[in-house]
Amino acid sequence: MKVVKALYLIPDPERCIENGAVAVKDAKIYRVGTFDEIRTLAEIDEVVDLGNAAILPGFINIHTHLDLTGLHNRIKPTNNFTHWVFQLLGARMRWKEAEYTASIEKGIRCCIESGTTTVADIANTAYSFPILKKSPLRKIVYKEVIDLDSGHAKDVVLNVQSELSAYESDDRFCTGLSPHAPYSVSKELYREIAQIVCQKRLPLCTHVAETRDEIEFLASGSGNFSDFLRQLRALPDNWQPPGLSPIHYLKETGILDARPVLIHCNYITDEEISLIRSSGASVAFCPRSHRFFGHTTYPLQKLMDAGINVGLGTDSLASNDTLSILDEMKFLSLHYALSPKTLISLATVNGAKALGLASQTGQIREGFEADLCGIGLSKGSPKDLYGQILDAGTENIFTMVSGVICYQAPSQEIFCTQRHS
Repeated sequence: MKVVKALYLIPDPERCIENGAVAVKDAKIYRVGTFDEIRTLAEIDEVVDLGNAAILPGFINIHTHLDLTGLHNRIKPTNNFTHWVFQLLGARMRWKEAEYTASIEKGIRCCIESGTTTVADIANTAYSFPILKKSPLRKIVYKEVIDLDSGHAKDVVLNVQSELSAYESDDRFCTGLSPHAPYSVSKELYREIAQIVCQKRLPLCTHVAETRDEIEFLASGSGNFSDFLRQLRALPDNWQPPGLSPIHYLKETGILDARPVLIHCNYITDEEISLIRSSGASVAFCPRSHRFFGHTTYPLQKLMDAGINVGLGTDSLASNDTLSILDEMKFLSLHYALSPKTLISLATVNGAKALGLASQTGQIREGFEADLCGIGLSKGSPKDLYGQILDAGTENIFTMVSGVICYQAPSQEIFCTQRHS
């Protein structure tokens, strides 16, 4: 049995234990309490002392594209989304397997080093699946599906199912489907995917209501997306705009009935918020990517007030500076009037609920997976604990997934001792 201790332990958003400790046995959390309580347990083999730190549940990143990690600082910030996509396509046009592999592997390292223990990743190519499956992270890898031609829908779904059948789920890995967005997926394809995920209970996510251009395209078939898709020769001649808002479009296709993770939802009405709430869908908010594109103020408080489950994502390094959920929390603490408890919920329990993992992770609770992170605190800081955790200079110093230590910061003093008899 391994014990991890620190000056503070925050097992969930509602509690804080001074001089706290977690006993880990067989990849699960065995006991939670003060170190004085935990140290009396028999069978302790090792004590890991994080010192002046706070142990939290491992962070949960419910939206990222790890295969784009290699594009960091190669895409210029812009409020013209289609221009950003052109830059992205151009930047990786000549990538081969080696570039994709390096990008994904770097993304995995960035997540683990920043305290993330669970990721929901969108895979545009087949490279992500075997690489992520071997990684220590807990993960859902969604196959991204793109096709606006209604006549292709059944064949596309058959091909995707065949591709995913090569990967068996395990305790830390499962696959899902991600029809990309209403401007890149036909109504028929959305319907086919909705049926499949409901029948097989697969995880599902989709980008939606990300830009005003998307709303215009669905309403009238005009604007930047129409020009962009025609340039790519991706808009079928017989395509007709549905004349619906993005959320109403998803409702009509049956996607909302599958309780998806709705990515972004930057531009939604009160009526659409009501539709999301009644569907039971969760929402992925990517705060710093939202800023990168210059979007208007995010309707975060409205979503939460409506009782909608909102979790945090980083999106990719093509529109962000780090893959750190802690950095997303720090950004939110500066720009949104949110309590520390709410911030911790967004980064942990809400993410677990969004991904269907609420009974396994997101809290430091007996019987849950031993997924932990440790945030190093400033010595002698006069700030309160939560202020210290959200201070600009703090960093993750420790990451554990399923009871295995995946990261220890080399610059920090972390003491590992064998239990003495």
